[in-house]
Amino acid sequence: MLVEGLEALEGRVRLVVGLVVKLREEKTALEQRVEELQAAMKAQVEQVGALEVARQKDQEQLARMQEEREEVRLKVDRLLEEIARIEVSIESGA
Repeated sequence: MLVEGLEALEGRVRLVVGLVVKLREEKTALEQRVEELQAAMKAQVEQVGALEVARQKDQEQLARMQEEREEVRLKVDRLLEEIARIEVSIESGA
């Protein structure tokens, strides 16, 4: 009976040792996966930062272009007014 009890205990110990080994392997695999995911997240954060900088530059360029467009529009309006005055003076002088 004592031998049978020891054999049963040995079987359970082997089972537990096997489970511990398996869990350590899984833990190592999970740690590696976490590192991979952290690296991927870091790369994405850097990419988002670069995209944000590019977006900001694009917005600044758009604002400058809108200002330039407004300046050109005002110049065109002034030129059209000048042309209208010239036409009126030509018509009244003719």
